[in-house]
Amino acid sequence: MAVRVTSSFETERGDELNEVIQLNALKAVKEWNKSFDKKIFATLLKTIEDIIDEILSGKVVIGSLSEICLADTYTYTHSIDVAILAIAIGVKMGFHRKKLICLGVGSILHDLGKTKIPNEILNKPGKLTPDEFSIIQKHPVYGYETIKEHDINRISAEIVLNHHERYNGSGYPNGLHSNEINELAYICAIADVYSAMTADRVYRKALPPHEAYEMIMVSGEINFTPVTVEAFLKCIVPYPVGSIVYLSNGHIAQIYRQNPGLVFRPVVKLLSTGEEINLGIENNIVIKGLVPQENIRQFAMEGGAANVSLSTACKPAGNS
Repeated sequence: MAVRVTSSFETERGDELNEVIQLNALKAVKEWNKSFDKKIFATLLKTIEDIIDEILSGKVVIGSLSEICLADTYTYTHSIDVAILAIAIGVKMGFHRKKLICLGVGSILHDLGKTKIPNEILNKPGKLTPDEFSIIQKHPVYGYETIKEHDINRISAEIVLNHHERYNGSGYPNGLHSNEINELAYICAIADVYSAMTADRVYRKALPPHEAYEMIMVSGEINFTPVTVEAFLKCIVPYPVGSIVYLSNGHIAQIYRQNPGLVFRPVVKLLSTGEEINLGIENNIVIKGLVPQENIRQFAMEGGAANVSLSTACKPAGNS
């Protein structure tokens, strides 16, 4: 996942969201979900405020906690990723701090109810049966009921309950539509969908960021409100810095830096020569797609990745 809040031309090293803060949030949400202790919840709130401060200062998110965790901790790591992206979207929409905190709390706890779903259903490698899916659909209600028991604010509780509702009424658990759904729930929902699509799961491989980006780009007034889609698109880059891509001229290149306002036309660097090409100017060249990681390794080992280290090439910055 790559979240950009500022409009600077280039992402410099040191601009990344502090990973320690993310890991602290992961620890706090896991501990609170087990004990529901008020002191631990206070720690969780502090980590949410730390994330807000980092994003407001212009930090970006490089990578995803979901990349480093196993299936049995996916719910927790995914929740941190969703909260970070949701807060970034809220910042783009100009929310005040109190509203950002409500959004962060609801988003970081949005999948709380999944702790009551059997692991054999959550991590089933094949297609769910109708009965299994009906069990999965209960997790927003389970989470909502748990939050209400522990006196967490109403808006955050509504985010948990409604993060699977959709603009056209096709969601669950209550089939709400359009203005019946709180805008903060829409924000959590769009962050949830993007994070889920761009993470490997036991039943499918992750989608590359550019594919997930395009799918959400056309989802306004279908799944989400146009305003939340617009804010989301300002936070995500389809080809994160460090990604390795095929170009239409037959070359392989690394995304070197972004062109603000031209998300599909970044500056790239050819792996074979190190030459920089600004796709914002060179209109006759387009990106054809991401290079699979196994191909990147082979290319690098054959000596074709001049000026790009193997470790950099095989772990693109911002991929999720």
